[in-house]
Amino acid sequence: MSRREPRVLLTAGVWLAAAAASHAATEATSQPGGLQEVIVTAQKRAESEQTVPMSITTFSAATLQQKAITEFFDYATKVPNLAFAPTGDGVGTARTISIRGITGIAGDGTTGFYIDDVPLPDSIDPRVFDLERIEVLRGPQGTLYGARSMGGTVRLITQTPDLSKFSATVHGGVSDTDRTDRPNYTADAVVNIPLVQDQIALRLTGFYDYEAGYFKRSWCTDPATAGVTCFPLSTTGRSTVSNVAAIDTYGGSASLTIKAGEAVTITPRIMMQRADYNGFPLGDYNSMPQNGIGFPAPSGPYTLNSPLNTTNFTQARFFDVPEGGSDWWDLYSLTVHWNTSVGELVSSTAYFDRTVNETEDESEFVWAAITSGACYPPFGPGPPPGTPYCNPPGAGPIQEIKDYQSFVQEIRFASTLSGPLQFVVGAFYSDFHGRIPFASLYPPATYPNLDNDLTGGVPNNSSGIPNLVFAQDYHTDKQEPAVFGELYYNITPALKATVGLRWYQVKATSHGYEEGLATGSVPTVIGPEATTKESGTNPKFELDYHFTPDQMVYGLASKGFRPGGVVPIVPPGTPGTANDCAGQLAALNPNLKIEDTRSYHSDSLWNYELGAKTAWLDHRLILNAAAFDIRWKNIQQAILLGCGFQFISNAGAAESKGGELDLRARATDRLDVSLGVGYQDAKITESGNTLQVVGSPVFQVPDWTGNGALTYTLPLTNKWNSVSVVDYSYVASSYSANNNPVEPRKRPAYRLLNARFAFGNGTTEFALVGKNLTNEVTNLADNRSIAAEVPGRPRLFLNQPRTIGIEVTQRF
Repeated sequence: MSRREPRVLLTAGVWLAAAAASHAATEATSQPGGLQEVIVTAQKRAESEQTVPMSITTFSAATLQQKAITEFFDYATKVPNLAFAPTGDGVGTARTISIRGITGIAGDGTTGFYIDDVPLPDSIDPRVFDLERIEVLRGPQGTLYGARSMGGTVRLITQTPDLSKFSATVHGGVSDTDRTDRPNYTADAVVNIPLVQDQIALRLTGFYDYEAGYFKRSWCTDPATAGVTCFPLSTTGRSTVSNVAAIDTYGGSASLTIKAGEAVTITPRIMMQRADYNGFPLGDYNSMPQNGIGFPAPSGPYTLNSPLNTTNFTQARFFDVPEGGSDWWDLYSLTVHWNTSVGELVSSTAYFDRTVNETEDESEFVWAAITSGACYPPFGPGPPPGTPYCNPPGAGPIQEIKDYQSFVQEIRFASTLSGPLQFVVGAFYSDFHGRIPFASLYPPATYPNLDNDLTGGVPNNSSGIPNLVFAQDYHTDKQEPAVFGELYYNITPALKATVGLRWYQVKATSHGYEEGLATGSVPTVIGPEATTKESGTNPKFELDYHFTPDQMVYGLASKGFRPGGVVPIVPPGTPGTANDCAGQLAALNPNLKIEDTRSYHSDSLWNYELGAKTAWLDHRLILNAAAFDIRWKNIQQAILLGCGFQFISNAGAAESKGGELDLRARATDRLDVSLGVGYQDAKITESGNTLQVVGSPVFQVPDWTGNGALTYTLPLTNKWNSVSVVDYSYVASSYSANNNPVEPRKRPAYRLLNARFAFGNGTTEFALVGKNLTNEVTNLADNRSIAAEVPGRPRLFLNQPRTIGIEVTQRF
């Protein structure tokens, strides 16, 4: 067993800054019979996770397989102080991620998300497949990873082609999910082919996954009389389809490794993923009484402190308007490694292309808004005497398309000098173009007979589009150059200091228009080209100390930021009506003007952290802990107005305090135990324009998260072994504010119990897999609709019910 010289420690009384890099790459270290340590590249160089002075959760390739981790939800619930909410692009497949209470409800994300060296939106959900490992870095990574890594960074590290050996793996499975009427299917394959022995190798992967829908959609058989005889959730006069929110996901990759001499390695890669879904995983929460006309008892009114949840898996509607969409993305990358006698030069070039196309049923909301003056819509209490219920004039969907591309280039050099001084320096550039965020293409949303009812047949917009409810098209461009570096100096063999700095610049430009009934009396609202430009620095300071090669403490102070931007302007609306946006803006803050809704600035935070990483009993016990105090200011927050439009404002400040504890132990030669606990107390300290009460919790952040697992290995014969894994996760309650930040909705706590029992001989494996074995169904977040929420009926993201299946893996 090899050991590096101790390089990390505490200086008496003063603990500062985060993330110091090692002097040299190391291989995984483990004592005979001890736990295996995962090699990470969190600091842009290979080193054992136990030598990196920051709080990290890792999942090795073996762990990913043993715990049946195939998607984001599977590993996200197993990371202390990581939270998420399905509110980003692609409502059927995406979410926003928060770490240590730093959540990105508005603006760009607050968590960096990477595939290898390529930064990507945290809303994508790459298939967990053919990965070497996953690294979750807690705390701001603003020096090495830059913008958006405010709370932390999630990194998916792929397998690279093997230059020397042919190999292939085929895997397939079938499973059943509660409340579905058909099975789930999954299949994937990997083949590694050395084309020129030890010089050129090709690696190909492919996968297909079908998950049956566990929802039903029910609509009125006769829409012409729906307003009188066929309310949502009634049991008669309806047609129903099942398998709603089923999702097809497929994709793959092709990578080539070329060894150009002894020093240079070139790796081009193409990766793609397609997801198509025939509905959204949204359950209805009926909270408004309907005078008993065809309605069951409502779920009940909700208050600030009562959890908002439902087990209703039927989406009841007036009209037959199918929902659903697709999320397609492609990633092209080229990585070059050049090893020299004094360090390694790495160049990473990537191009990312994504299109999210979704269709939502807006008919009931628009109908209620249009007809409420002439008759009574079926929402809220019953009509006044003599007022008829409305007969629906027709049905209509609203479509949202988000289409964008980004180019990213990073070049860096990590030294391997012989003295006490080491460094990493680099330059970064990204160029983004598209219709995101809050700058999407909305194909015209229309409603039957709208012009006849409101304007005598005259289109209500400058484009002459008949019956237009709303249309919007905004284009956004963003350029982000940066230079960065970290300097590491061994003051003594045990004590090391780290200083880091990143200079950045962000320039964002946007232009577009909005028009239609929703914008008010103004025919077309033009958003003239607007530009914001900011620059700044991100520093980091850290000290670490090794008492022994296996016991290290560290302290750090680090800064994180996320850039500002330009968004669609809020239309003024019609004075004196429900869509008087200008009046509502003035009521919120008399100093706010319509033009103030066009742009927002960067926000930033400082993280102060103390931590320890320790291994005991010849690496049979690993115990790591960290405590943090984060101060967040000028928070980018979405301000939702009663007129249905929202904007982003730099409003208020927050503080998050807490810590993490990770324990892994080899209890016996056959039994491994793991435990992870996180606590984060994230509170608003300044309210700003949001009307949030000082001391109220930051949205979408549970205070406690925890996970535990037992892994038992048992030899069956000379060739066959069994590996049994049972894991448990807990996520405490939190508040979701996608629709009403003034009165946020409480998401209940939930628990997940999973198990996998596998039998294999090294080349063949059979496994029985169970997920959510207690069949717990919970509200992950309330939906932020493309149009607007139907009054009295929030739509809640519900997790997948109990799923049990079998899998077979064959290796060649």
